Amino acid sequence: MSDSVAQLEKEARYLHQAFFRTPPPAEVVERYVAANRLCLSDQDLSSERIISIIVARQLDAEAVELVLRLRRLNSVLTRKIQILFYLVEVRSSYYDYFVSVQQGCLHAWRRLLTGVLRTAWKFAKGTFLVRRYGLV
Repeated sequence: MSDSVAQLEKEARYLHQAFFRTPPPAEVVERYVAANRLCLSDQDLSSERIISIIVARQLDAEAVELVLRLRRLNSVLTRKIQILFYLVEVRSSYYDYFVSVQQGCLHAWRRLLTGVLRTAWKFAKGTFLVRRYGLV
């Protein structure tokens, strides 16, 4: 595996900041590095290039991942994001990111509509970024 520990730590920090808007706890970074070294040791050069461009240029990882996931199955970016989410979803401080505690049908419909519009925007943005930076 050609990913260095420093590169994986930088990845973990960037992806965590992109999704949760806060710096990650040190333990999450350490476990992200360990999980990547264990589970993704066989990634190819094109996958490494895609990840390094996303991190170096600070592209919208969520938008790029959406487009890459729809274009080809089992994208490395998708697997890296899944690793990060697996590591944080069990922590109590992330509970509100994964579980909606508000009740009410109106609230649910509003969130659903917002989610659909946000996904359409992310898809358009991701398509632009993938083409602009030649990620496919």
